[in-house]
Amino acid sequence: MVSVRTVFAGGLTRRWSGCPPKVAGTAQLSVVRLEISDLRFVMILFTFVLTSILLVSVRPALAQTSNYALIVSSASGNSEFKEKFWNWSSQMAQVLKDEMRIPREHIILLTEDPSVNPALANGKATKAELAKAFETLQAKMPAGARLLVFLVGHGSFDSVDYKFNLVGPDATGAEFKGWLDRFEKRQLVLVSTTPCSGVLTKTLSHNGRVIITATKSEFENNDTIFAQFFVEAFKNKAADNDKNSEVSMLEAYLYAAQRVESWYKEQGRLATEHPLLEDSGDAAGVARPSPSNGEGLLAAKVSLHPPAGTPANTGGALAASPELQGLGAEKQRLEGAIQDLKYKKAVLPEAEYNKQLESLLIQLAQTNQKINAAKKE
Repeated sequence: MVSVRTVFAGGLTRRWSGCPPKVAGTAQLSVVRLEISDLRFVMILFTFVLTSILLVSVRPALAQTSNYALIVSSASGNSEFKEKFWNWSSQMAQVLKDEMRIPREHIILLTEDPSVNPALANGKATKAELAKAFETLQAKMPAGARLLVFLVGHGSFDSVDYKFNLVGPDATGAEFKGWLDRFEKRQLVLVSTTPCSGVLTKTLSHNGRVIITATKSEFENNDTIFAQFFVEAFKNKAADNDKNSEVSMLEAYLYAAQRVESWYKEQGRLATEHPLLEDSGDAAGVARPSPSNGEGLLAAKVSLHPPAGTPANTGGALAASPELQGLGAEKQRLEGAIQDLKYKKAVLPEAEYNKQLESLLIQLAQTNQKINAAKKE
């Protein structure tokens, strides 16, 4: 007899009671019956146990070669900030290269002082170099590619527009909009960890674009700590809540936002930064993305990690077979379909929502089993 109850993101709950049924002839797969917890909600969850400790996503190796990053560390003003900004920006570059296996030539790092590590930094953080970097990436990135823009350091607001403080003339929010708007048919994620960055959730909002900021408005102008925890989210997959060996942008955001809140409490200080995420194109960032407010769906699907079981993830020791690549693509499709369905829950009849979710969960469990079997061959 088995009794399992699990709760995870979105408030979905599922319970196994009694001997679990078998699916597709396998002995370790369980799919729970629906349990009505009250008159308002039917909360569904699945739990399945497989012979390995953890099953991970397997995606086509080609997808990883289409990830790019532009990391910019602002002018610092003093040695303390110079060290902080360098540490955060260089650590992000290292994580992208070493853990996410993004090719080094796909990463551009601009800093106040490139001489600190010429092998890692590509150039000086000036407006001219920043514009050149966007032009280079625009020419290099194919349709469907993904770009992460990560801004670290000082930012300000002059009552008209946001300014990212560079060596020499600053870059304005309007200029960033012009640069980003050139990347048609590419997926963009911009993370601004500076003071006054919250206004960017309004000015840079666009369909198919994820905007993450360290502050909730242009008026939160104190120094921020968000960058430290956002980078930390990707180290050793610290923010991997769903245990699929990847950290999505939503997971990274939620991890960093929670760590920022905890940090201020631990320091006994009044919080002067309140992060936001906007990814629906409505120019209204929120602190807690969820299906109820319509934010977080795109961010939940965006990951820069290499596909598990591919050469990028194993240093070339293990090549994903065509079968594994196909199964990985199917797994990715099903995971996306589940996320989409969660955001449609409010407009679907309850019975129809439950039926569709049940079907998707079973398909996902069966696909995971097939992946596990294929990996053993």
